[in-house]
Amino acid sequence: MRVRTRFAPSPTGHLHIGNARTALFNWLFARRSNGDFILRIEDTDTERSLAEFERSHLADLKWLGLAWNEGPDTGGPKGPYRQSERLDTYLEYAQRLLTEGLAYRCYCTKERLEEVRKRQVAAGMPPRYDGRCRDIKSGSPAGVEPVLRFKVPERQIAFTDGVHGDVIFDSRSFGDFVIIGSDGVASYNFAVVIDDAMMEISHVIRGDDHISNTPRQILLFESLGFKTPSFSHLPLVLGGNRVPLSKRDSSFSVSALRAGGFLPSAIINTIARLGWSPGEGLTGLDELAGSFGIEKLSKSPSVFDMERLRFYNKTAISGADAGYLLNLIGLPADKEDMTAAVEAVKDNASTVVELKGLLSPFIGDVQYPEDALLVLNEPYAKEALKAFREEAENLDMLDDNAYKKIIEGVKKKTNESGKRLFLPIRLALTGERHGIELVNVLRLLGKEKVIERLKRFQP
Repeated sequence: MRVRTRFAPSPTGHLHIGNARTALFNWLFARRSNGDFILRIEDTDTERSLAEFERSHLADLKWLGLAWNEGPDTGGPKGPYRQSERLDTYLEYAQRLLTEGLAYRCYCTKERLEEVRKRQVAAGMPPRYDGRCRDIKSGSPAGVEPVLRFKVPERQIAFTDGVHGDVIFDSRSFGDFVIIGSDGVASYNFAVVIDDAMMEISHVIRGDDHISNTPRQILLFESLGFKTPSFSHLPLVLGGNRVPLSKRDSSFSVSALRAGGFLPSAIINTIARLGWSPGEGLTGLDELAGSFGIEKLSKSPSVFDMERLRFYNKTAISGADAGYLLNLIGLPADKEDMTAAVEAVKDNASTVVELKGLLSPFIGDVQYPEDALLVLNEPYAKEALKAFREEAENLDMLDDNAYKKIIEGVKKKTNESGKRLFLPIRLALTGERHGIELVNVLRLLGKEKVIERLKRFQP
């Protein structure tokens, strides 16, 4: 049997970390098995599904390196790969169930269903359809568009989950469920079964929030004569507040992290460790695939740790090629001085945004915030800067030895040390309170620029 996995996002928001992990684990499992990874768009929620979110999903997945074998943009032999383009297929299979007596039309109003639900909840019963329309043979209320319900047999549904082991559900806990709405649109549970069967999905790897859908889907697979895939449900990803991440929280979206200066390898390595332990260190996708196994996944929820992401991102930036980093921040990568600047500062950056900030003193005129000017206009600061300039003007090159001589000279002239000595110098040269070592600042700026910037604050 050829392994075929799928990632089937709903384009009702941006791709968030939890869904990105689901995509990653499906991709890793398919890659390790030399199988296929399918991208399918579940866009039957016409009110909330937007083309811009679909484009965002595709762009984010490609940026992460999770390419698919078949999908809405690439096509494939089992398409189309958008549910909105498969509606006729769903209706065809629904009619088959209706003809075989495995489904029926239900004319109950929303008001009646809500009343039934309230009574059941009040009685401590699980809310489920009471079967009123199950045996209606003919006749229907005028002007009522029926839904189509699947006739659920009373039985236990058991399956072996790849993560959780043996799982058993009693069908009486959910009862007859809708497969086609009154608007003619297939329900999630019905559409996903048809799609997985026709696309020959062998392994369904998805979030724990879908585990309660699995018994319904198994019944549909069996009733339609389809082969049931293997199911594995991933414990949810929680935020720092221990609440499951939501696609409506844009701060945890891949696109937001990308805009915040995080590299794809850092995100991949962080989400790979949400419920799995592939080892230490920054690891490539192929290496992750080689060690991945569903049996290795944790049964417990995982907490997304921003500090871990920053750690991996700092590691990724530190090891990245200078030209690659310059391209990311939109700066020319063919200038020797820019490459030298990146190499000098990249070990101090946790994000590309921070990297750009660290580079800013070396790629244009320095900007001085108000709090920096307050320090630089102090008399002691002006004296320190004057002494520093005078010492620098007497040297031909500002290298390590020159820096030591300059500092020794400034200390003798001003009797200043520590923060009162070094902070004014750093602020005058970079406009920032923190950054790379001052000796590297001098080397990157060169004597001419150093003296030019110091002169701005002469008494």
